Amino acid sequence: MDDKDGILCLGCGGEVYKIGKFDARLDHIDGAFAAFEYCDRVRESVFRFKYDMAKSLARQMGAEMAGEVEDCDFLLPVPLHEKRLKARGYNQSALLAVEIGELLGLPVYDGLERLRYTEKQFGLSAPARQENLREAIGVKAGLDVEGKQVLLVDDIFTTGTTASECGRALKNAGAKRVDICVFAAVDRVPIKSYV
Repeated sequence: MDDKDGILCLGCGGEVYKIGKFDARLDHIDGAFAAFEYCDRVRESVFRFKYDMAKSLARQMGAEMAGEVEDCDFLLPVPLHEKRLKARGYNQSALLAVEIGELLGLPVYDGLERLRYTEKQFGLSAPARQENLREAIGVKAGLDVEGKQVLLVDDIFTTGTTASECGRALKNAGAKRVDICVFAAVDRVPIKSYV
């Protein structure tokens, strides 16, 4: 990967590894794809993008993610609660989804919503994350997912709790298949295909 445009932190050191398809082992999620393993250099990019208003990184990050996308009918960004969206000013997942959609000619819908405000997932244990997000995400009225193949888009995959909760809402609304594509995944091993 070419670092000249600032997508990865050059000063952070260490190797950067591509992941591609990985086994998420989650209820309600059929497939999972990540551009990179979550390491120091990748983490720095995600933090700049998410917390330092470096929205311009969305194009480069989305381009890396687009190469991992398989068949889907449309993309859905993982939603932020309106309170968090107001504080941050943008949904990083939505910016990534728009970039991927433009590159691949796929529609992007704002079709999921946070039904209640939740604590930030960062720093919570896996059980606490599950409890924090239980029934916190729903499908917006008017979005038809019946029999559709949906691709969720997010920046980071850690325990997969957010993806699973989004998948639960979509499957309950009739989605045929729900996959997730992220920029970085924590502690995931690529699925190798052997011919």
